[in-house]
Amino acid sequence: MPKPAKIFLVAGENSGDMHGANLVRHIKRLRPDWDLSGVGGPQMEKAGMKLLRNMVNDLAIVGFMEVISKAPVIWRVRNMIKAHLEKDRPDAIILIDYPGFNLMLMAPLAKKLGIKVLYYIVPQFWAWHRSRVKKFKKYCDKIFPIFPFEEKMLQQEGINATYLGHPLLDVMKLTMTREQVFERFQFDPEKRLIGMLPGSRKREVRVLLPIMLEAAQRMLDVGEKVQFVLPRSQTISLDLIDTYLTQYDVPVHVVDQYRFNVRAALDFAWVKSGTSTLEGALLGVPFLIIYKVRYITGWIAKVLINTPFIGLPNIVAGDLIVPELLQDQATGQNLAEQTLHYLHDQTAYENMRYQLQKIQRIFGPPGSSKRTAEATVAFLES
Repeated sequence: MPKPAKIFLVAGENSGDMHGANLVRHIKRLRPDWDLSGVGGPQMEKAGMKLLRNMVNDLAIVGFMEVISKAPVIWRVRNMIKAHLEKDRPDAIILIDYPGFNLMLMAPLAKKLGIKVLYYIVPQFWAWHRSRVKKFKKYCDKIFPIFPFEEKMLQQEGINATYLGHPLLDVMKLTMTREQVFERFQFDPEKRLIGMLPGSRKREVRVLLPIMLEAAQRMLDVGEKVQFVLPRSQTISLDLIDTYLTQYDVPVHVVDQYRFNVRAALDFAWVKSGTSTLEGALLGVPFLIIYKVRYITGWIAKVLINTPFIGLPNIVAGDLIVPELLQDQATGQNLAEQTLHYLHDQTAYENMRYQLQKIQRIFGPPGSSKRTAEATVAFLES
């Protein structure tokens, strides 16, 4: 019998923690005796990984300036991981998204130590930082991309890449009907249900939630029959949300459970740019994309980004199917006006729904996490 493998995993954000947890869970089912440790979040720990540091709470970083401000902490964590890898040499390291840390620091470190490097959920090299492809080729032994077109692009560069589906399809399991959601959370069936998704990082909430609340206030002021719900990310405290809710005369139902069921029951949503936009597309609920960062971060991104859009649904579709309100366009007035346009124009509303359904078919069936676990085991045992 082969010796039980040791795997070290690295994730640094809430979504990476969620997908990492599913991967850990399936690996443990296939090989219960394998030793899985790493840095990530509480979900990975609960799934069976020995958690050395909670990166999700400490180091979920957005933007150039945040990287600079947290550089000392980042370097201390890097050195802590280095010491662990040297002492307890794993057979492989699995990097999950989080490119600034994983691709720049972890992949070169692991490769230098002679540890196999697997990358799950690679950063969007096709949108910006095309130079990352060279790093994939130099440092990674195996890559599991989550967009079908990424597999072809990477293979053309001579990189060992295999597309096995998108992990979002494994976590977006609906267990309630719209009627059940409305009954459970006591939503008014006579009013449109609007969802607020300001993000899973504190700075995102501080910037975007006030804009969403202003938009909500404007819609209520003109007599629109709407109600609002905020499916709270577990990385955001209720106290932080309440700080802003108390500043506006807008009733907002904050929910901590059945987040995908609630989102599937929405009539419309305001969604922070990122993974949540792809979730919205897969749920098929029309929405607007909103994002706002510091001026210097926005300027750098504008220079570097190689695609005409930042929203994942638009990038996948190759067309602007979901409006993007970015930087100066991200205002309460614009958010309210565009939302009212879709709520009052049935043709525009249904057209967005139709375009979102086309995106759903691109990704194939669920089961990505299980297939990736199987491929990981096969790769390490080959």
